[in-house]
Amino acid sequence: MNTENNQTEKNFKLSYIKIGNGKKKAIAFHGFGQDSTYFASFKPVFGESYTIYCFDLPYHGKHDVEKNDQPIIKDTLKDFFSRFLESNKISEFMNIGFSIGAKLSLALLEFFPEKIERMILIAPDGFRTNIWYKLATGSQTSRSVFRHMVYNPDTFFKLSDAMVRMNFVHPGVSRFARSQMSSKEKREKVYYTWMFFRKLNFKKTGILNTLIEHKIPVDVFLGTGDKIIQERQFEFLINQKDINFELTKLPAAHNNLIEETARYLQKVN
Repeated sequence: MNTENNQTEKNFKLSYIKIGNGKKKAIAFHGFGQDSTYFASFKPVFGESYTIYCFDLPYHGKHDVEKNDQPIIKDTLKDFFSRFLESNKISEFMNIGFSIGAKLSLALLEFFPEKIERMILIAPDGFRTNIWYKLATGSQTSRSVFRHMVYNPDTFFKLSDAMVRMNFVHPGVSRFARSQMSSKEKREKVYYTWMFFRKLNFKKTGILNTLIEHKIPVDVFLGTGDKIIQERQFEFLINQKDINFELTKLPAAHNNLIEETARYLQKVN
């Protein structure tokens, strides 16, 4: 019987920077291949009223950690953020997440719903598992195959082409995946980041019930040119009358949605 160790270290931590100097607080998580500085465009929007704590994802930015393919568990995350909120005297905060970083936003929603005043989710991951992620992390065998592809990328590119030919994935999704796997450094970042997040899953019913119970307003921003995160993933929220939910589509592709969202919010706020 195979057993698996999880990341449960008490000294687990994520690095962060602060943007803005307002009395209110916000916590933000960027997407894959970015770092905490990507939320600089939010300073003109919220910088006077909020101090935004922008975290680096694992294996990104200044997050300095030895490469480890073990997944994080929720108890470890909850312990870290409990200590963070207490040490910074944060009793209420706005919860912001982009792409895969939104998985951490959903974790905070699960851990501290009574402390969240509003959620801003930008092309958020975590509502539906995409096919590449499912194939790469679903079993011990598939994880071994994925690791092999990191150092033997021709296998991945051939698989990607085959899935497009069989109409299993949209060509735009394949192009995006190729761009994220174009160098050894990028492939390793994908591998270790996905391994870190693979146990961090959330049920739609749990998300919905929490939002309703705590009356948390949610704004979701999607890009019209985004082939990764699609509107249909949020139908269970769109059709709900018991929550304050708004979905906005912006003329952007996936990777520049943080900036486009900031421009939009600056216009409407």
